[in-house]
Amino acid sequence: FKQKTAYEIGVRLVGSEMCIRDRSYGIIDNGEVIQIDNNPILGSYDKTGKSFNESDVKILCPNPNPSKSLCLALNYGSHLGERGAPTRPEPFYKTSTALIGPGDAIKIHPEAGLVACESELVAIIGKVTKNVSEEEALDYVFGYTCGNDVSAREWQGGDDADNQWWRAKSADTFGPLGPHIVTDIDPQNVAIRGLVNGVEGQNCHSSEMLFSTAKSISFISKYATLLPGDMLWTGTSGKTPPINPGDTVTIEIENVGVLENPVESA
Repeated sequence: FKQKTAYEIGVRLVGSEMCIRDRSYGIIDNGEVIQIDNNPILGSYDKTGKSFNESDVKILCPNPNPSKSLCLALNYGSHLGERGAPTRPEPFYKTSTALIGPGDAIKIHPEAGLVACESELVAIIGKVTKNVSEEEALDYVFGYTCGNDVSAREWQGGDDADNQWWRAKSADTFGPLGPHIVTDIDPQNVAIRGLVNGVEGQNCHSSEMLFSTAKSISFISKYATLLPGDMLWTGTSGKTPPINPGDTVTIEIENVGVLENPVESA
């Protein structure tokens, strides 16, 4: 986390061997990772006096254990197809066990059928949030990162559809997140792209959201208290591209970062 830019969890590399001897939080500053002694989402922190080159650390999932993630369905007009626009934010839950970090493999179960990637801006809550107004909602956000709401379409709405989206959206590895948490952006003013093997499949601007980040946080907080570390996935645009084992998926969000993950068979 840079005061202005990003926070990351890292694993130090020692020689050619990766050793989880120094799993920690850090402030990123011009290619340098300045180690801190606490998760900044959860409270205050101090610098430890240690620093590393960014090229010498492995970036892990920046927020791996939220109490909950809520993802907005149908929040871009371009993603509606023939469906009518919702009249209120329509969140669903995504489990923490689905979350992985940059470079980690998305693993597709052999029974999943068609699987698509969904490029999304993700807001991470920094304070207990209950009954907040739309005007004050963003004051409760710690920062933002890139997310890929991987979705198994046949489990979601095909011939083998479940009544709930528990498999379609929360299968293991179906929640790539990262690489950083950025603290200083306007969530309604960033460009978002999704690519598979370098070919653009999604391209939108966050201003196209039907319900803004602030409006959605305010709405959700009327019914479910949001805790520090909880996440709002703000929805995806257009026609989402399919992914298959052997592919590489890239999510690019302006002023936030680039999240890239390979795809493998489970």
